[in-house]
Amino acid sequence: MTMNKFALGAAAAGIALFFVYNRQWTPPHAATPYLPLIRKQEEVNEIPHNLLARLLEQESDFNPKAHNTRTDAQGMAQIVPRWHPNIKNPFDPNEAIPYAAKYLKRLYVNFGTWDLALAAYNWGWGNMRKLLAKHGNNGFEFMPKETQNYVTEILGDL
Repeated sequence: MTMNKFALGAAAAGIALFFVYNRQWTPPHAATPYLPLIRKQEEVNEIPHNLLARLLEQESDFNPKAHNTRTDAQGMAQIVPRWHPNIKNPFDPNEAIPYAAKYLKRLYVNFGTWDLALAAYNWGWGNMRKLLAKHGNNGFEFMPKETQNYVTEILGDL
């Protein structure tokens, strides 16, 4: 039995789509030293499994020395000290991971959904408040493209 090139291509595309849409995100090797603390913080803060880990990958690829000099976002959780004066050392994963977990949970409690909490983590609490006041919960398309991508990339992997 032989298949033509179109049928082979379609079959391969179908198999590829199966694996793309039926895969489950797993933390990369770089996360290994931090996973016990991440898991504990996900549990303590009632954050869905892998959500905090995936956020940290998106923010810094688990690099505790990450520093965005344009925004002054620092450490693995990319915390901006000017907006978060309660954190002493954002470059310390033992401080940054619990801080990020508590903050993400506060955003969830305040905004009501994990997608809005993620958007606020990326775009800022005040920006989300303004957007929701103007457009309600249907304002996703009015967020910056970077924030839209941030939310869809994280949630798309979980």
